[in-house]
Amino acid sequence: MEHKLTELLKAVKFAVVGVVNTLIDYGVFALLAQVLFVNVYLAQVISYSCGILNSYIWNRSWTFRSENRFFGPTLVRFLALNLCMLGISTAVLAFFLKIGFSKLIAKGCTVAVTMVISFVVNRLWVFKPQNSTDTP
Repeated sequence: MEHKLTELLKAVKFAVVGVVNTLIDYGVFALLAQVLFVNVYLAQVISYSCGILNSYIWNRSWTFRSENRFFGPTLVRFLALNLCMLGISTAVLAFFLKIGFSKLIAKGCTVAVTMVISFVVNRLWVFKPQNSTDTP
C-alpha cells in the first residue's frame, strides 16, 4: 500500500512539474509563433527545449529525488527521451495542423498526447534509482 502511495505522489509531482513545463512550453510557443511569427516548427523546437530544461531540473531534484550526478547517465537518458519526444510531438503537431486545428489548439492537443508517454518512460528508465532492486 505504501508503495502505491509513493508512486501516486510521484505522479502528482510529475503532473505539477508538467503543468509548469507546459506553461513554459506553451507560452514560449505562443510568443514565438503568434506574436513574433516565427515558423511553427522552429517555435516548437525552441519552446519544447525550454520546457525540457525546466523538467530535468525539477523532476530530478523534486519528483524522483535522483541521487545520480547532475551531468551523468541520467541526463543522457533524459535528453535521449526528450529528443524522441520532440520528434513525436512535432509529428503530432504537424498532424493536428494538417487536419485544420489552429496553432494553439494543435499545440494543446500535442501536449496531451505526449504527457503520459513521458511520465512512464521517465519513471521506469530515466530516473530509475541506480542499483535499484525495486520494481517500479
